[in-house]
Amino acid sequence: MKQSKFEELIETFALPNLQDALEETKQQSMSTDNQQVNNIETSILSTQAQIDDQTSEIEKKARILEEKQKQIYGQSKEIEDKVKLLETRNRMLQLSIDRNIYKKKMIYSLLAVIIAMVVAMLFFYSYFNGKMSS
Repeated sequence: MKQSKFEELIETFALPNLQDALEETKQQSMSTDNQQVNNIETSILSTQAQIDDQTSEIEKKARILEEKQKQIYGQSKEIEDKVKLLETRNRMLQLSIDRNIYKKKMIYSLLAVIIAMVVAMLFFYSYFNGKMSS
């Protein structure tokens, strides 16, 4: 009987303490789990914020690159137009030079013909003047 009283005493004191200990362990485990969950949530939120920041930074850089590409395209188009204009003006200058050369040739040819006619007239004048006076 003594053992049964002893067992009764153990059961009386140990069972509630054991239940209390189990409850306390459960609560500690739950609080630890909650802390871990909170830590993981915080980590996820900070990572998500970093991803959002990086995404916005990437989009910003993409817009800047797109603007630069448009600017470069516009500049290359402008350069192309100016090269075409220079080619046109160069061709016009070449045509003008060719026309001037042609005009100079015509002037020199007409001058040569006039000089040849004057020389021929002088030659005929002196030829006919010499025959007539002799």
